[in-house]
Amino acid sequence: MVSARSLCFGYPGRALARDASHEWTAGLHLLQGDEGTGKTSWLKVLAGQLALQSGELRFAAGPLPAHEIFWQDPRAELDAVLRECRMDDWVAGQAARYPRWSQPAWEAHAGALNLLGHGHKPLRGLSAGSLRKLWLAAGWASGAALTLIDEPLAALDLPAVRHVQQALAGFAWRHQAPRVAAGEPPRCIIVAHWDRMQGLAWDGITELTSA
Repeated sequence: MVSARSLCFGYPGRALARDASHEWTAGLHLLQGDEGTGKTSWLKVLAGQLALQSGELRFAAGPLPAHEIFWQDPRAELDAVLRECRMDDWVAGQAARYPRWSQPAWEAHAGALNLLGHGHKPLRGLSAGSLRKLWLAAGWASGAALTLIDEPLAALDLPAVRHVQQALAGFAWRHQAPRVAAGEPPRCIIVAHWDRMQGLAWDGITELTSA
């Protein structure tokens, strides 16, 4: 679904990718690497938020519109508007943005992650763990063809960790294939994490090393 051809990117004085190529099919994929190996930067490149120095990204269905990409940087500071936005209003905005948004999926994931009681709160009133849960549940419910997830287990309690692992497992190709055969569009879920998250069967693993 996504092809990277001879990519070069990074920051002044620090290259993170030099002539890197890779392909991601539909299914569940891992970008694995230690801190500083460029995992988040790869996600930003795939999301179109970090400029390439050279190379090309290609998508099987042609250029992906914004509503086919879900990415929320969990480390980014909320801007002034988002800080005051109620959680329920933010979710409603996501539902309007993504044509294949699934309200049942949102309610199931938000319930399992103990988010539903926080809908009245502004985003500034949510803990780091609750914000990460919010980004995860929204990403899964979005229906976006390309869904990018950064360090999904950070700042989460044990029940949430278990749900995240179960939810991610459902996006592996062996679980997607019957739904795709029934007419549901395929999805490519790319997760950045430092290890392989015990119990998950990945459709592909890309190991990143320090430059």
